[in-house]
Amino acid sequence: MVIFLENEEFSKLDGKKLINIEEELMHYLKNVLRIREGEKLIICDKNNTPNNYQYCYCKFNKFEKNKIEVTILEKREEKKNFPLIDIFIVPLKSRYFEDSIEHICQLPINSIFLIKSKFISTDFKKTIEKIDRLRKISYWNSIYIRKPFITKIDFFDIRLSELFNTIDYDRFIVFDPRTDQEINCGLDLKGKKICLMIGPEGGWSKEEIEFFQKQKNTLILKFKNIDFGIKAEIAPIVAISQILLISP
Repeated sequence: MVIFLENEEFSKLDGKKLINIEEELMHYLKNVLRIREGEKLIICDKNNTPNNYQYCYCKFNKFEKNKIEVTILEKREEKKNFPLIDIFIVPLKSRYFEDSIEHICQLPINSIFLIKSKFISTDFKKTIEKIDRLRKISYWNSIYIRKPFITKIDFFDIRLSELFNTIDYDRFIVFDPRTDQEINCGLDLKGKKICLMIGPEGGWSKEEIEFFQKQKNTLILKFKNIDFGIKAEIAPIVAISQILLISP
């Protein structure tokens, strides 16, 4: 079981500690997990990233109204040199879009950003009105699978040309099924900040591909060993998986 605390509160953890717990999480601890005295918990810093995270092993003592008492057993910090991946996706009209977000959040991804495209199939403003619901999905996924960080979710309500003037990455990788170049093991992504971009159903427009081709540090690739189309809701999972597989 993982619990997340703000950085200031996490930094003060030592010995026996009373921790404020939100109502929904308290219900999960009491009535779903039915946690008992002496069982182990992991407490993580909300500022954790996939490449740098702090956490504590602790022992559960008791419930106290809207708090729990724990005993801190050990504090740890881990640093990795994997690619730090943010994924930019065009929202889908599909009823499976939330499922797709949930599955992405189970992977070692730093952030998900929702962006617009010429061929977007849904109302972007209505989608971003649900952004807090998507963030909650990400938060609870980290708790369920004991992931030591929360994948952040946000959006950019601007054109692609403005977007590329706003963001900064070591490498941009745009996935498009119509290109001839496959993702390959020759890419050096170790320790780099990577932007993955997944287009809408049907792919990017001709104008968008031409725009990407003019950008620095940008590759337009297709999935390796997949010679047919795949559904847009699973494309992000395939993209992330193939990037992770080629990374040392």
